[in-house]
Amino acid sequence: MKHIPFKKIVHIICLSPFVLVLATVLVVNTDLFNGSVTGKYFWFYGTMALASLSACIAVILYKKPFRFSLLDGITAAFACSVYVSALVWNDASQNTTKLALFTLLVTLYVGFRLVLHVFDRHTTLVVFVVCIVLTGLAEAVWGLRQLYGYTPSQHNLYKITGSFFNPGPYSGFLAVVFPFALYVLLHGAPVAVKNRQAVLRGTAAVTCIAILLVLPAAMSRAAWLGMIAGSVVVLYGYYAPRFSLKKYCLRHKKRMWIVGSAAVLFFAVACAGMYLLKKDSADGRLLIWKVSLKAAAEHPLGVGLGNFGNAYGNAQAAYMVSGSVSETEKYVADSPEYAFNEYLQIAVESGVASLLLFAVLLAAAYIRIVRAKNWAIAGALTALLVFAFFSYPFSVLPYLILFVFLLASHAHRQPPPEQALPCVVSRLPVVFLSVVCVALSIVCLRRQYPSYEAYKRWNANLFHSQGMIDKVLESYESFYPSLNDQTHYLFEYAQSLSKMEQYGKSNDILQRAVQLSGDPMLYNMMGKNHQALKEYAQAEACFVKAGQVVPNRLYPWYLLAKLYNEMGLHDKACEMATIVQTKEPKVHSTAVNEMREEVKRLCEK
Repeated sequence: MKHIPFKKIVHIICLSPFVLVLATVLVVNTDLFNGSVTGKYFWFYGTMALASLSACIAVILYKKPFRFSLLDGITAAFACSVYVSALVWNDASQNTTKLALFTLLVTLYVGFRLVLHVFDRHTTLVVFVVCIVLTGLAEAVWGLRQLYGYTPSQHNLYKITGSFFNPGPYSGFLAVVFPFALYVLLHGAPVAVKNRQAVLRGTAAVTCIAILLVLPAAMSRAAWLGMIAGSVVVLYGYYAPRFSLKKYCLRHKKRMWIVGSAAVLFFAVACAGMYLLKKDSADGRLLIWKVSLKAAAEHPLGVGLGNFGNAYGNAQAAYMVSGSVSETEKYVADSPEYAFNEYLQIAVESGVASLLLFAVLLAAAYIRIVRAKNWAIAGALTALLVFAFFSYPFSVLPYLILFVFLLASHAHRQPPPEQALPCVVSRLPVVFLSVVCVALSIVCLRRQYPSYEAYKRWNANLFHSQGMIDKVLESYESFYPSLNDQTHYLFEYAQSLSKMEQYGKSNDILQRAVQLSGDPMLYNMMGKNHQALKEYAQAEACFVKAGQVVPNRLYPWYLLAKLYNEMGLHDKACEMATIVQTKEPKVHSTAVNEMREEVKRLCEK
């Protein structure tokens, strides 16, 4: 039996938890409520405790001097700005889950930096890149099986989701992995793993083919744009040195001008085609960006992590009654949880200063990556950032893990020997930092364990059976300390209280929910509770607010018609009934027809 060196064993043990972290994307826990999302989070909490401990052990065992880079400093400044916005300018207790997640991501950045510093950086990067390519292959095969009916989807409304809850994030993840696979296919393996080059190239080729087969079925325009942009970067890095692209362009200026013009024309036609493919969706995104800019201007210091929904809802309600809104904007308006542009979402949640620091961070990362000519990292980061301009990847955990890895992989720069600090001086703060990361990971994991049990019980008991409402309320009340920053849970809890005629307590829960979300259904339920308590003025204010947030929905106006009828204001009731009967809803349904029939009978009486 071949003897395995001790250092190699330590290397494998220390890197294994980070591989498990990168494999978070594949986790789906059916024992938990919304297991395709929550399962990933709890897996991440557990593996992060192991990863931070492994990084700490590696730093202690290997006495190598550590040097902080400029990119580390900018990353720390960005993290501090987010913490200041969440803890100083806003109430961080409103969304402790987001704050704990952000803390773990900062810890993950430190962990990647330490293991890439302690071990051979080139070989370690290969291990991580191969792991990412394999997760992309697994997701692509998963999607193909869903497409042909062999595996169930994670969402009832969509056929293809992979391990995600929605085809949008699923296709975006494949778009980010594609440049990695393309790079491995073109460049092969480094010298350190030369004997496995054929296997790696073959795996990369299969991954590229599988992604190209499944991506069209997901129908994501943002994913295609991201994948194309990332692939262009990888192809440029591969072909530019081989064909002296710069000299060729100077030698054939006229030809390159024609090619460039054709490319611009093709890009313009492609963008127009993608816009017309889902015109209402594109118009809706434009409205979301417009309102998000208004929200960012109203809150330059940010509203805190996880509080985008409330800020957006208030900004959109104000815009809808401003008199400058168009009919198209009223028709496409909705109550999104995300800005569908991560740069705007950072500005709204963490402030303009955080957005500027984030831009500086990206610029510094790109400069370092391009100077190092690591086109795999550059391509994947380009794909992710292009996708982030049109979607919400930083609100989905696997993307955040990938982004942290991409940043940490090129924050390292080995200083010249004469500049290296003595081991005793440089190791102490690094060892202290690694111990702090272990402590933070364990604290976050311990705090999230009650949430894990709550999600598990919530999913197992199916608290919607009639005749068991007292058991429902008892269970929901026990979940509150762990799930009080989850809008869906708060809505169901408030709904159960309302059914038991505990209207005041139901509204207390809804007041908590509207701090996190701008969903008009929260205001509708709050208004119905006030109406049941004969608090008509408050009920009217709630229904009006719901109608202002999303004016294309008929339900708030239907509720107002019934409210005014109950108050004896029959003229106002008929006025609201006319709105219900004449307003064009965004989505036609049986419920729309039923509401129209009911208000028609109401006016006839």
